[in-house]
Amino acid sequence: MVKKRNALVVIDANQVQPFWSAPPNRRELRVLLSPKIHDTSPDLAVGLVTIPPGESGNSHFHAAEQETWYVLSGFGKLVIGDERVDLKPDMVVVAPVGVTHQIINDGKEILKALFIFSPAGPEEEFIVECDYVKR
Repeated sequence: MVKKRNALVVIDANQVQPFWSAPPNRRELRVLLSPKIHDTSPDLAVGLVTIPPGESGNSHFHAAEQETWYVLSGFGKLVIGDERVDLKPDMVVVAPVGVTHQIINDGKEILKALFIFSPAGPEEEFIVECDYVKR
């Protein structure tokens, strides 16, 4: 359910259409909160990434946005610049603006994490058109 015009915003992640990235970086992304969809602040976007074992996100950077992850389940690695961080549930990791980063599931189970952009913007490429998206 999404209510607009400065009202309460409630999103059920299971109701959000997933975006599947193309190989070789196969993963599922669901944009849960974006000012492009909701009547919310342009300073924040939130999504859910699900990465099967052996898969990863692509290596990239954001020129103007900070990306933060909160690991919900599974294990993996996050490469940020020249550093490697071992991921585990209940961990928060931040990639600063302009620093190359990549999330990798090198574990044996699905890796799930929230991704947060501040300010919003990069999530727009993962928005799947559906009945709750009003542009």
